[in-house]
Amino acid sequence: MGLLLILGIALLYTGIALANTLVMATSDRVRDLAVLRLTGATKPQVLRLVAVESLVVVAVGAVLGGVVAALNLLGVKGALELLSVSSPVIVPWGTVGALLAASAALATVSAVLPTLAALRTRPVELAGMRE
Repeated sequence: MGLLLILGIALLYTGIALANTLVMATSDRVRDLAVLRLTGATKPQVLRLVAVESLVVVAVGAVLGGVVAALNLLGVKGALELLSVSSPVIVPWGTVGALLAASAALATVSAVLPTLAALRTRPVELAGMRE
């Protein structure tokens, strides 16, 4: 039970860090988004772009995390085999998928909401081209 509590706290802090990073990154790109709007992109197109970018970041992170986890699991399995201990590697794919889906949803929401707020302002004002 204690291990699940520690895991839950770690996942909560990871979620907060993910959301904070995406909110800051989106806030820093306000001028870029304004330039997209000034060049003819519609609000839904800009929102789709930001959502897809956040999903790509989650996918790359998941792949890199999976590679690191696989290398660690193989190292532990090799060490156990040196001790003549036979232990199968069991990956809870359902849990991994649920966490990946939650991360994707959190990343998308954390990137799209600040973008929606930024798109309420006129693109000319955001780009710094005031009359």
